[in-house]
Amino acid sequence: MSTDTSSPFQMVQERGWQRGLGNLLRGELSRWFKTRKVWLHTLMWLLIINLILFFTTIGLSEATKEAAADGEPPPKVETVMLYGVFGGMFVAFGVMIIVQGAIVGEKRSGTAAWVLSKPVTRTAFVVSRLIGNSLGVCVTAVLVPGVVAYLTMGALTPLGWLPPLNFLAGMSVIALSAFFWLTLTLMAGTFFRAAGGVIAVPMIGFFAGWLLPSVVRPLMYVSPVILFVGPGDEFPGVVTSLIYGQAPFSWIPVLSAAIFSVAFVAIAIWRFNRQEF
Repeated sequence: MSTDTSSPFQMVQERGWQRGLGNLLRGELSRWFKTRKVWLHTLMWLLIINLILFFTTIGLSEATKEAAADGEPPPKVETVMLYGVFGGMFVAFGVMIIVQGAIVGEKRSGTAAWVLSKPVTRTAFVVSRLIGNSLGVCVTAVLVPGVVAYLTMGALTPLGWLPPLNFLAGMSVIALSAFFWLTLTLMAGTFFRAAGGVIAVPMIGFFAGWLLPSVVRPLMYVSPVILFVGPGDEFPGVVTSLIYGQAPFSWIPVLSAAIFSVAFVAIAIWRFNRQEF
């Protein structure tokens, strides 16, 4: 007996909350990786992170040479720290902008109501947006710029070629930071119906996480901004420490960012399952 594979339709066996997840996820991944979106976003991040890092690296190298010739100490700012700050801060803001319409846009256009009229669960709807955007951001904003930054620092700075596993650990923390802001923005999208309200939540969270630890010191252990900025001049950010192969000032910010991200996903699913369209 032969099987006819010419039909464009495929039978799926998903049950429970996973019903429809496969089709939704394929659609999300196609938006990222089967269109020009992946190339445009990659180019954008290379220009934002790596081009700035390249010219800054050249400037710092010249300043270091001049300081050595004059018998002065080298500049305090160095390339690894700048990569951590650029990769963390720029990607955080970029994620807020990219994901602000992932839920709100589809609610306002009626796409969400149309999709949910099919054999699709609301949980699968949220999870597909989460996974699709997470993979897209990690590839275009973390992985590719990270590899280019590694090559730039190895070729143009006195640091030479840093241990690749240490650099990968630093990139992983940047990915965790991006995931934190992505899940927070996605969660906000389930509470608001306008993109302005959605992006305001992570924006306020970012500046609060940046400024408040200098006033209330215990907050530095739960602020995701500390992952790449560092709690003052006495300690570098977690990303910088890991790239240098050093233990960070604390692992608590890493753990808290992971816990908060999971909590944001759970809240987003809970809220979306209770909305009227």
